[in-house]
Amino acid sequence: MGLSVPSAGDGTNVTQAVAGDTVRRVAEGAQYLYVRIDHPAYNQGPADLYVSAEVYDDDMSRVTLQFDQMATHPALATTYAPADATYLLVGLKRWRTLHFFLPAARLGHGQNHRTDFRFSAQGVAFRAIRVTAQKPEGFDETAGVDPESLRLVAVTRAPGMEVTFGNDANPADAALFKALSVTSVESYVDWAGVEPEKDCWDWSRWDKQVAVLRGAGLKWVPFLIAGPAYATPLWFQKSPDSVVYRCLEHDQDSKVQSLFNPALRPQVARFVRAFAERYRDTGVIESLLLGVTGIYGESIYPAGPEGGWTARLTGDYHNHSGWWAGDPCAAQAFRKEMRDAYGRVRRLNAAWGTAYASFDDIATFHPDRAPNDRARADLAEWYQQAMTDWSLFWVKTVRKAFPKTSIYLCTGGDGHPALGADFTAQAAAIARYGAGVRITNEGSDYTRNFTLTREVATATRHYASFCGFEPASQVDAAGIVARIYNATASGARQLHDYTPNTLSCGVEPFQNFRAHAHWLVPRRPRVSTALYLSRETWALEPDANARSYALARTLRDATDLDFVTRRSLADGHLRGYTALVLAASPVLEPASAAAVERWVRKGGHLIAATRPGETLGGRLHDLSAWRERLFSSVRPAGPLLR
Repeated sequence: MGLSVPSAGDGTNVTQAVAGDTVRRVAEGAQYLYVRIDHPAYNQGPADLYVSAEVYDDDMSRVTLQFDQMATHPALATTYAPADATYLLVGLKRWRTLHFFLPAARLGHGQNHRTDFRFSAQGVAFRAIRVTAQKPEGFDETAGVDPESLRLVAVTRAPGMEVTFGNDANPADAALFKALSVTSVESYVDWAGVEPEKDCWDWSRWDKQVAVLRGAGLKWVPFLIAGPAYATPLWFQKSPDSVVYRCLEHDQDSKVQSLFNPALRPQVARFVRAFAERYRDTGVIESLLLGVTGIYGESIYPAGPEGGWTARLTGDYHNHSGWWAGDPCAAQAFRKEMRDAYGRVRRLNAAWGTAYASFDDIATFHPDRAPNDRARADLAEWYQQAMTDWSLFWVKTVRKAFPKTSIYLCTGGDGHPALGADFTAQAAAIARYGAGVRITNEGSDYTRNFTLTREVATATRHYASFCGFEPASQVDAAGIVARIYNATASGARQLHDYTPNTLSCGVEPFQNFRAHAHWLVPRRPRVSTALYLSRETWALEPDANARSYALARTLRDATDLDFVTRRSLADGHLRGYTALVLAASPVLEPASAAAVERWVRKGGHLIAATRPGETLGGRLHDLSAWRERLFSSVRPAGPLLR
């Protein structure tokens, strides 16, 4: 009495008879069982509650609980706060009692369907649920995953590849991860969370996480994040030193810190040094992931939807995919770059077709409003190089604090110039400091994953570093297998997944991981064909980005292939390939064209393709002589019959 279980949406459930008892089972396609507390004795919080649930263990499932917790500043994270317990059902065909402790429950019906807590328990049958304010006899929320269940799900895998699950782990999760051959757990260690007030550092949350991981024999992957709105302390955001990105589309500010702001650099260094002093010598860190800017932490400019969890500190803020170079620091940086590049303003005017009286008159502009192709290319190239330079600053700063620890730069997106991430340039810049790249754009489709991750895989192999792959969000059961294949076939050193994708989306994803995890071993692919990604074209024709990837998906059906860019060619990385595909390249830099010609003359096979009316290397640079040397002229044939 006093509890109700609504059935709707992601909490749809059905009444069934199981093992002689009537149960409520989470319906197919649903994820949760929501519970509302209606008893008059529990009408006001906060209250510490003890929840016991009797479930039938008839299939594979992971059961956790999230509850509406009292908070000074309520947010999504407190409305669905996780209880510190995890249970694994493995099909033992018997009833089990699961215990959860809910500290400071709000009792305000704040979850979906005006409920107070929910079980994440896909497909699970519940016979009884009890809630008390006093700890019942025999209640043990630390029991977690029993040894028999761990033995039944254990995975054996050869060592060498890092498999990391995110985010965070309680003791039961950690024991389960260890049994599944997971090597590490990722945590979002953001600057705002550890320095909420200036010079007042709070490491208590991460001290507890380190203790849990040590106890389970797991390693840690701290995701060090500063700059995004959710990751930057309010005391800094409110200070005179704060400068945020401003878009060129609407002249509106974001709440993400601008990488062009010189005052941000010493703050990043402070944060990194403080973290290093606390955890560098713990022996628990497997690698460090760097969250340098953007909405979530990737080395890309702001993109994505407004609102959501990244607004938890600041409230909603202006956000969209676009060009974020409108703040005063960005304009100043652009002027300096153009002054350094051209020396005299008359040279810039001749190249741009403009009439500036001084470099001081130059401001950043949206590429679609550029005076000509040269000006547009200059802005796009500067914008991307600024992101590479910022990423390099982060890597150098972290390397100084962690001389021997593996470092991954977190990057994302699809390489569109507006995002700012030139994957090959980033990989090349940070490789000299022993750092690799984690790319965060995978989904469930293999060919899409291949096209979005292969440039990173190629570049890190060329520059003798390493890479890891992460999904952008949810991955289905087939996607679990597709991601394992892409990681090992691409030569990745690390595979990341969000825990719910494998353990909270039903039996099939979990079984697919267990059945295929043994393939996760380090490999070095042998690839003889390369596709040239003309990033110099993308600066002027952004749709060429999508055309390049569409061609790559078609080619992948015929052969494995790597992705090379102008930077690859400049560094001699055409060696070893027997075929090069050159397409979607109306812009081709002369140095790249020369490298291709040298490679062809040494026996390489060049396959070129253009759209009707498009000239290969015909825009921005004059490559007519190069085309004449490499390609036959096609003339209309005369009549064959008279």
